[in-house]
Amino acid sequence: MDSRDETLHGAGDHPAWSESYYFNFYDPKSQVGMFARMAFRLNEGTVDGLMVLYLGGHRVAFTYTRERLDGPVKALKAGGLSLELEHPFKTWHVRYSGPAQDIADDRILVTRRKERPDGWFTPATVEMDLTFEGSIDPYYTLDDAGGERNHFEQPGRVTGTVKVGDESWDVDGFGVRDKSWGPRTWQAGGSSTSDTKTEQPAGPAPFVNWFSMNFGPSFAIGASCGLRDGVMRGAGWIQRDGMILALKDIRVESQFEPDSILHKSLVFTGTDEMGVEHRVEGELLTVTPTKIPMPGAGATFVNEGLARYTLDGQTGYGIAEYWHTVE
Repeated sequence: MDSRDETLHGAGDHPAWSESYYFNFYDPKSQVGMFARMAFRLNEGTVDGLMVLYLGGHRVAFTYTRERLDGPVKALKAGGLSLELEHPFKTWHVRYSGPAQDIADDRILVTRRKERPDGWFTPATVEMDLTFEGSIDPYYTLDDAGGERNHFEQPGRVTGTVKVGDESWDVDGFGVRDKSWGPRTWQAGGSSTSDTKTEQPAGPAPFVNWFSMNFGPSFAIGASCGLRDGVMRGAGWIQRDGMILALKDIRVESQFEPDSILHKSLVFTGTDEMGVEHRVEGELLTVTPTKIPMPGAGATFVNEGLARYTLDGQTGYGIAEYWHTVE
């Protein structure tokens, strides 16, 4: 570990260089969860912040902002979203104060804005103050191209308060955070985990899957997969009994809502470096589509699914993220 990896590294030569911070959690008692991502694209001179609160059922509070950077970055802030490092690789504070869209059914976000009915969201004000405490040292991964250490993930515990309008919750749950730096284009073929030249399966064909799974204070899984030979394959890590082990030979099979790119269930299998096989079944509680317009025509949908996982008789929660190209 290098504590400098907790701060901005500065931009590389690639025009799409991005450095991002990501946090998530879910508290099954309150049924409140969250994911937040802040990304600095220094060569473009922008910072964007995305934050979604899961509020039970398909209801979410959604907010996104993109701002111009005026000079050097002095604070990790985008709109109402702010991140504060207290202790490297241990304690972070994730806060939000500002407006949001209170959406009764987040699946509406997969449709074109002009096709959504009147009143598809209610304007709301969100106040959120969370603390992330890492439960174990982060797990670093290497990129496929140059073997550089430009990405790590870390499981942990999240506590704090969330307020949406007049409703408020005290939350206590588990989650995962992610830090990455390097080129990020969001397109098929623009990620080291995807291979668009291979056979495409029938039906929805996400080109990237990313997973975080938390089963308690000392049991978590993370993984990233890409489409290869018509199958979602990849690698990741598993935290158990005070250790993080590499997780290899991962395969993912998914089921989708009829005539939709929204996933509804999955089966995830992999083998850790001790030779133990793991099989996880996932059921999606809801899926929040986020749309990224691409140059020319089309878009990439990054569908952030809140999932309930089962493994070895234990129940966990986390994110099942699927990337789709839509013409």
